[in-house]
Amino acid sequence: MAVAEIKEALRSATSTVSKYMGGVAVLHVETHTVETKTGQEPVLAARTVIALDGDNTAVVPAQQGESGKWEVDSPLYEVHMQNVQSAIEYRAKMVESMLSFLRMMAGGIQ
Repeated sequence: MAVAEIKEALRSATSTVSKYMGGVAVLHVETHTVETKTGQEPVLAARTVIALDGDNTAVVPAQQGESGKWEVDSPLYEVHMQNVQSAIEYRAKMVESMLSFLRMMAGGIQ
């Protein structure tokens, strides 16, 4: 492959990675519930938004008990947090794959 072709391939790959990285600046994880017997639409039960800079927002399922104390729906929260952790791990793998690809491409240009 000629140097010009390699450089163009690298530019194209860099553009693709750049677009992807722009999309990974914020990670959104939503967990919905649905009442299976009613056939109604799923309802948002928990949401977590994590920004690349570490800022995050979470909405978790809870209700106020008779004493006025807030109680988190633990089983649903645990499922949601498993989803969050899986999303974080997947995102990290994808970013590392992109960076490895760029390092490989950059190393091939002399």
